[in-house]
Amino acid sequence: MKIENSYKRINRNLGIEILRMILCFWVISFHCLNKNNISYFLYFITKTKFYHVPCFSFISFYYSYNIFCGASKKNVLKRLERLLIPYIVWPLLIFLKHNIIHFIFNNSGRYISFHDLKIQLITGWGFVIPLWFLFSIAFLSLFFFILSNIFRKYFLLITQLLALLSYIMQYSQIYDCLNNYKKNIKMPIIFSISIFPISVFGLSFASLELMNTLKLNRYKTIFFSFVILILMLKYRFFVVMNGYEGIEYIFSSLFLFIGFYLIPLEKAFLQFQILIKYITRYTNGIYCLQGHAFSLVKLKIDKKGTFKTSVISYIILYFISFIGSKISGKSKFKYLFE
Repeated sequence: MKIENSYKRINRNLGIEILRMILCFWVISFHCLNKNNISYFLYFITKTKFYHVPCFSFISFYYSYNIFCGASKKNVLKRLERLLIPYIVWPLLIFLKHNIIHFIFNNSGRYISFHDLKIQLITGWGFVIPLWFLFSIAFLSLFFFILSNIFRKYFLLITQLLALLSYIMQYSQIYDCLNNYKKNIKMPIIFSISIFPISVFGLSFASLELMNTLKLNRYKTIFFSFVILILMLKYRFFVVMNGYEGIEYIFSSLFLFIGFYLIPLEKAFLQFQILIKYITRYTNGIYCLQGHAFSLVKLKIDKKGTFKTSVISYIILYFISFIGSKISGKSKFKYLFE
């Protein structure tokens, strides 16, 4: 298998960059909005449908297909480094910030214990809750790499069978056996199993190399994809599950990806392409710091948690990530923001 040639065929495009930006804002709105202060439509798409994180998972593993199918140790280590630097460094920085403020201003502000820090770093679930996603993606990346080295030719088949098993676990509600455990133990396990089949589907879809074929009927495919998404938002076609569980997210991730991938932006003005890539460059920093921006905005500007809160939070986080990236330069600390 010629990994390098295959890699070139699945490079990112502007449509997916725009989708990443929308998904990031979608996540922020989901956590930020108060249902009593927004329109029904906005509440409907932010509170009742969890399409954002599953689609992020799909995109992440779609573009890392060659890493695992090629069993590339170097690229897997680079991927883990990119994930683990923000996963470890952000909790350490927030731990120091909160505790320094706590002691300087005489027990003012939140105190974070070393036990809290330990739980956060081990499980990804604590005082920086969004980092559970990095925990799950890093865990699944390592798991896929191990499987790819053991099974080689049958890697995709094995992962697909495990994804089927994962869905059986979800629909049989076997997670009930975890109810006696604390959230910081059960939630990372549940979330990792929830996004596992979606991640496998991302790898599997990349292996089919269908996007060039779909471009032959680009506009019909885009129309069909977004019609399906609108119908999925409006009607219940699948059994309602908790969180990110259920086969519904396979379809939502697939049609979101196809719809945005096929948007004809290849011939867009160079300045527009540069602008889009620049705007969408700081998704990681925006995602990781979202909870702390909410606290600031709700405290100082908008206590109700309206759509304005989401917009202001996103803008603040963008500039924090932008400045942080510039300060980091070419060092690996840029992974905190990019």
